[in-house]
Amino acid sequence: MNTPRRPKMFFEEAPRPTGVTFDDGRQNRWNLPWMRFAHAEWDYPDPATIRVEIGDWQVVLTGHNLEPLFAAIERGQLLRVRAQPEFADDPAHDGDVYVTSIRFVHLDALARNRRRGA
Repeated sequence: MNTPRRPKMFFEEAPRPTGVTFDDGRQNRWNLPWMRFAHAEWDYPDPATIRVEIGDWQVVLTGHNLEPLFAAIERGQLLRVRAQPEFADDPAHDGDVYVTSIRFVHLDALARNRRRGA
């Protein structure tokens, strides 16, 4: 008989971090200041994606069981998150909270795409 384990949270929190580090696990590790935080979106139709706007950037987090991660963002306590793409097809991590990809989109690029109707 397997004893259920407590879900692991693959992100770090701190009481009042000055910045948050987003690590895509491949080439980019960015620290953005919380004082430039504008908002975060987590839409019901797409529960696997959180969009965070900080300064001139939108950081797109895609992952699994993201509610605790969104709560950390809401509280302004997210310190660090790193993408774990290898967990995507691993049933051993079904109950865990993790991000499989992180993309950085400059807000100017989003505005240009909106103007073009894309």
